[in-house]
Amino acid sequence: MKNLSFVIGIFIWGFMIPNEMHGQELKNINLDESYLKRIDKNVIDIIDSNHIYIGDEESTSLFYCSLVPEQKINGALVLFPATGELVEDVFSNNIDLIKILADSNMLTIVLSVNYNLCVDKTTLHFINTALDHVLRKYKVSKDKFVLGGFSLGGMNAIRYTEISYENTLRTIIKPKAVYGVDPPLDLVGLYYKFTRIEERNFFEPAVYEAKDYLGKMNLQFGGSPDKKEDRYIFYSMYSRNQKDGGNAKYLKTIPVRIYSDPDIDWYLEKRQADYYDMNALDQTAMINQLQLMGNEQAEYINALGKGYRLNGQRHPHSWSIVEPVNCANWILKYAE
Repeated sequence: MKNLSFVIGIFIWGFMIPNEMHGQELKNINLDESYLKRIDKNVIDIIDSNHIYIGDEESTSLFYCSLVPEQKINGALVLFPATGELVEDVFSNNIDLIKILADSNMLTIVLSVNYNLCVDKTTLHFINTALDHVLRKYKVSKDKFVLGGFSLGGMNAIRYTEISYENTLRTIIKPKAVYGVDPPLDLVGLYYKFTRIEERNFFEPAVYEAKDYLGKMNLQFGGSPDKKEDRYIFYSMYSRNQKDGGNAKYLKTIPVRIYSDPDIDWYLEKRQADYYDMNALDQTAMINQLQLMGNEQAEYINALGKGYRLNGQRHPHSWSIVEPVNCANWILKYAE
């Protein structure tokens, strides 16, 4: 379970972090030494018995890494990895953004959660415990946090933010803003998307991922949406078949950004997928719902053609669709 070879279309090529490490040991992060040496690893006293972080061999440690600015911290960005993505790779995929924030005295945090299905009790407990540690160690003000994440990470960032606005007693912080990088949003729709991918049997990593997640959904939610729709709606970031968008209603008062590269030509050619299989369908629907509710700070960022992996491979589902300078200015507007 801890060593899946491919998930969410992201091949796992990372490396294991030593249990006790300091910034200067992180040689595979493409940051300048002046930034690299300021990365801390903070191990959290929680055993990863539910495997919410994979790709780290047989380690059962949960942790977060933080890039600490040289001067007094003004605020913090918390980033969540995609499925199977290592913490190190999140840093490497966001170098320009992180450097801008560090130079603006912002703390950047990456949490070791990359294989949960949803923000359930286990995941929520880890996020809260890690963020409580951040507050105590770095003395960041609770009202200076922005959350962001890619794919599953975007789901985690958005859902945690929704929970914080639904019931402040359930979360350690109440984020000032949140953004997702091509995240799925409606778990009902995601279930049937995975079903279609399995039936088409076109691209092996995507088929593997679909089978894996369908199994997880059936196990954790007790069956398909036809049988357990309420469970899917409860954990979804957005629900298309709910009048108020389901949990999305808790985002109606805060800045929200969704980044997407809706390249239908790529999906048709490379995945035999159509608009119904693309995350952009629910993303635009959720942003539209929030705008109709009066949220003038809800934005859909159309990054058509900008998706590329670190190795230069064209892929719409990538961190690179976020323009770093614009995003950094947006983050600083709310967290600094």
